[in-house]
Amino acid sequence: MINKVKTVTVLFLLFFISNCSAQIEKNSDLFTTLKAKDSLLFELGFNQCNLYQMEKLVLDGIEFYHDRDGITKSKKHFINSVKENLCFSGKNVIKRILDKASLEVFPLYKGDNLYGALQTGIHSFGNTKANFSHIWLLENNEWKISRVISYNHRQEKKSTKSKFITLSNRDLKRYVGVYKFSPEFVLTVRIKGNQLFGGSQGDEVAINCYAAHKFIDGEQTHDLEFILDKNGNVTNLLMKGDGMKMTATKKQ
Repeated sequence: MINKVKTVTVLFLLFFISNCSAQIEKNSDLFTTLKAKDSLLFELGFNQCNLYQMEKLVLDGIEFYHDRDGITKSKKHFINSVKENLCFSGKNVIKRILDKASLEVFPLYKGDNLYGALQTGIHSFGNTKANFSHIWLLENNEWKISRVISYNHRQEKKSTKSKFITLSNRDLKRYVGVYKFSPEFVLTVRIKGNQLFGGSQGDEVAINCYAAHKFIDGEQTHDLEFILDKNGNVTNLLMKGDGMKMTATKKQ
């Protein structure tokens, strides 16, 4: 009985392998078509917060699998997630960059009929790099994305800062305040001892000065640059890091 099972398994694998389509040439029509679709979805849609463009390329029943953030199902939830977490200000706070050399396309057939394609590659969002697998389906002669798997997220190496400037309590006070990046993200900067700290929703980290009006958080993931008016008063806060760039207005 065991030998029969092994034989059936081997025959199945041989059948599967023989019927799989290999990666297509990068100058083929299918490859260039889906490369263009990727650009429309991410360069125009995602990076520029053109949610209408994204909606046109996404199937209603899309499923998005992320190895850190779980599963998102349906077009509505997928688009809302981008809008609320990345495009809340109308501009995307973190850009997606494709490693074009990594892009591969594998056609999917039913008999002689092409019904879809698997598109794989590597992309990055700031200092975070990840692999992706996208399933595109051909419906009514239109290519739309049906499944997204984003996995193997890892941090790229980055330079760290080690020389910091010690500021007097008087100098630190000018930066103290509440900075509103969005209705959902408000950063409170305060002094503890002789150190600045920034906190949002209960999480608080130390902020170290490394240049005039420029600070970096203790985890060295985000740069903070305080913007002053002509009278030397802080009016705004620019935050950069991990591909993100946001500006907040000082409220207090």
